[in-house]
Amino acid sequence: MRPSDRSRPRILVVAPEPDQVTPVIAARVPGAEVHVCTDYGALAGALEAVRPQIVYAFKIGRRPFPRDALFAAPSVAWVQNSGAGVDHLVPWDAAQVTVTNASGVHGELMAQYTAWAILNHRLGLPVYARRQGEQVWEKGRFHSVRGQTLAIVGFGRIGGEIGRVARALGLHVIGVRTRPEPSDHADEVVGADALHAALGRADYVSVVLPMTEGNRGLIGERAIAAMKPGAYLINTGRGGIVDETALLAALRAGHLSGATLDVFATEPLPAEDPLWSAPGVTILPHITGDPADWKRRVTEMFCDNLENWMAGHPLFNTVDPDRGY
Repeated sequence: MRPSDRSRPRILVVAPEPDQVTPVIAARVPGAEVHVCTDYGALAGALEAVRPQIVYAFKIGRRPFPRDALFAAPSVAWVQNSGAGVDHLVPWDAAQVTVTNASGVHGELMAQYTAWAILNHRLGLPVYARRQGEQVWEKGRFHSVRGQTLAIVGFGRIGGEIGRVARALGLHVIGVRTRPEPSDHADEVVGADALHAALGRADYVSVVLPMTEGNRGLIGERAIAAMKPGAYLINTGRGGIVDETALLAALRAGHLSGATLDVFATEPLPAEDPLWSAPGVTILPHITGDPADWKRRVTEMFCDNLENWMAGHPLFNTVDPDRGY
């Protein structure tokens, strides 16, 4: 990390609506000097004029993030990303700049969303929604999720919260992560080398991985073929992790019973994309990581870390640029 005076930190908030976060910082850390930048095109100039030690960065629109200008600024010692994914920031020199993310802040909502997706499928609720639209009174039978198996691919903080809720519903949870270790929120935790074996046992598969080069296309043709016949896929990680062509083929062939998808390789999902009408698919517009008060939550997390930084304590949620998380 670049040396800097931490007694009165200079912070540059890069955000489309900074007024939603700057009052939180001012209330929590009144000694901070806070500046704002609302346009990527103005970032290089703002960095030169303000010489911030810390950049608190949100994405602005759909333009590429100006990472080159950010990491070329000699004053910047720490970058706080507003989300968990940092694929728009890599690479950077960890010896010069520390990058932290907001991992875990969306766990509660994403766990509830995943539980809803599983229950929605298992209870057959889309069938009753269609019958309501057709004014058809036709009974069926509900099936409990108890005893079903959920594989969580990417068993980090968010994956752990999903596992906690899933176990409370009675599911058997298998966590899959690069460095497996026992968890109270999973019945089993296995390594990445056991991914296909876990997929073969799972009735439900939740993908919550960050986007890295190693994860791109991970849930591809081979992984999908390894999934248990009739399994159901839930993707809240990144669109490029799931091979959408292979997924579509598996859905049409009946190998998978359906999918709930919140993220896609191309966003917004084009109107002509066949996933819109694929059998058993529920589509949401990348909203699981966007609770109504997420900016406040993320900013409170940032302020917790800012207090650590000012005191010279280690920062939490530090990202390894080689791993991408």
